[in-house]
Amino acid sequence: MPDGKPSSDSLEFEFTDLREARNVLDRPPAGVVESRQLEPGYWPSRRRSPTLTDRALSGDTMDWAMRLPPDLRPFKLCERFPRIANSIAKQWANRAHCERLFATLSDDRRGNRRGFGAEVQRELDRLRAHLAAI
Repeated sequence: MPDGKPSSDSLEFEFTDLREARNVLDRPPAGVVESRQLEPGYWPSRRRSPTLTDRALSGDTMDWAMRLPPDLRPFKLCERFPRIANSIAKQWANRAHCERLFATLSDDRRGNRRGFGAEVQRELDRLRAHLAAI
C-alpha cells in the first residue's frame, strides 16, 4: 500500500466496540418484533383494563368542557369517544402531559388505525391549538 490505497487483495474492516457488537447480535432480526403484533391477543394484552368512564363522560370532563369557550367545546369527541375526552380533560391542567396525549392520538404506532372522523379531528386540532396558545 505504498500510495495509501488498499490493495485489491486486502480485507477492509472497521473498529467496533465489543459491547456494541454484542448488543447488535442480541437484537431479534428485522420483522420479528413486528410479527408478534400480528399474533392473536397481542393488542388486547397491551391495553389497560376498562373503566366505568370508558363509555361515559365523567363529571370532571363535563365541567372541563363547559369551561372551554363555546366554539371550542368538543361535542363530537365527547359523543363518539368519551374515553379520550375524559383523558384530555384529566390531563388538561398539565400542559406537557396533555401535549404528549395529543401527540399519541395523532401518531399511528400500530400502522392500521382508521383515525378519527373529520369533525372529531377538527375538534382535536382546535383543542391542541388552544392549549398551545394559553
